[in-house]
Amino acid sequence: MKNRNERKKHILNEFNGREEFDVTFVDACEHSIGAVGLWNSIVKVINLAIEQDDDVTIVCEDNHYFTEDYSKEYLFENILNAHKQGADILSGGIGGFGYAVPTAKNRYWIDWFWCTQFIVIYKRVFQKILNDDFKVDDTADGVISQLSNNIMTLYPFISKQKEFGYSDITQGNKDNLNLISQHFQRADFYLSAIHNVSNFYNYPNYFEKMDD
Repeated sequence: MKNRNERKKHILNEFNGREEFDVTFVDACEHSIGAVGLWNSIVKVINLAIEQDDDVTIVCEDNHYFTEDYSKEYLFENILNAHKQGADILSGGIGGFGYAVPTAKNRYWIDWFWCTQFIVIYKRVFQKILNDDFKVDDTADGVISQLSNNIMTLYPFISKQKEFGYSDITQGNKDNLNLISQHFQRADFYLSAIHNVSNFYNYPNYFEKMDD
């Protein structure tokens, strides 16, 4: 958003020196309901991806930050192999989920998710997003969770959300300024337990063979 200079400065810094990304800055679509503005902005990005005949695009919000687990190789390998497994969406980090099933050493199928600060969107779901009749009481993550039954997330997370002391999206986030951080901490805690169990029972070796 043009009036959020501190957010633009933050996100510029996050991508500074990361030449693996072809970054395009998109002016956010403003709306009296923040969630509607966010959805319209995502639609704007998808239309741009279609115009450019992209097979995949990354939607990145201005509150995203890279965790210490990020690497170009980690991200690109998972983008490719999630595509092979038919993923519609690959998240870099989530603030909530229901069920998680390992599909690779560091990749999990999830039934739904919270937070869209860094999501890889594959071409196969572009038109579904454009066709959706987004309602004023919808949320972007909620709608995407309903549009697809093949959503995956990386773990460890490569992306989380920075707290700016306010929220432009939902009333709940406005009223609870530390809520987003708490969501990510809880999701990380739950997913780490699943991750440790899958590694203990040697699931990674099985899934690495699948990726090969």
